[in-house]
Amino acid sequence: MPYLAALLICAATLTACGSDNRRHASPAPLSTRRVERCVDRLIAGINVASAGREFVRGYARDTYCNRFEQQGWIYPDGALKLAAQLWLQNAGRCAEGVAGQPAKVEPCKLERRGGVLTLDCGLLRIVKRSEVRDYVRLLEAGGPVQCDDGTALAKLGVP
Repeated sequence: MPYLAALLICAATLTACGSDNRRHASPAPLSTRRVERCVDRLIAGINVASAGREFVRGYARDTYCNRFEQQGWIYPDGALKLAAQLWLQNAGRCAEGVAGQPAKVEPCKLERRGGVLTLDCGLLRIVKRSEVRDYVRLLEAGGPVQCDDGTALAKLGVP
């Protein structure tokens, strides 16, 4: 969540130079409503000046929710499927190598530090609760799990 929140906040601050590009359209199809509900959930609780709200909504829509909808990862109520979290979690690239050999670039792996697995829980707060609980139970089979922002694991997910 730190990088997701930072990107959204950064996007909001850039709106001081932006313009109002509101769209006027006919009633939205189901997929558009899912995307907008995803955006609503994603930016809920983020303080953004009213002038920057549409910019932040557009950023969340274009960067995350449209992509999630294309993959079929948004429920009709805007909640996400766990696949969205897994995609985000695996989007990072890490290099591993041995001295004298070319580095091998692959998705970063979740790592335990001091026996504790720390998750970026930002997106997990809008994933269906049943999916989050199953995922956390699976991870806890290997040891303790915590959120990077201190959120209690039991508070993650939406009904």
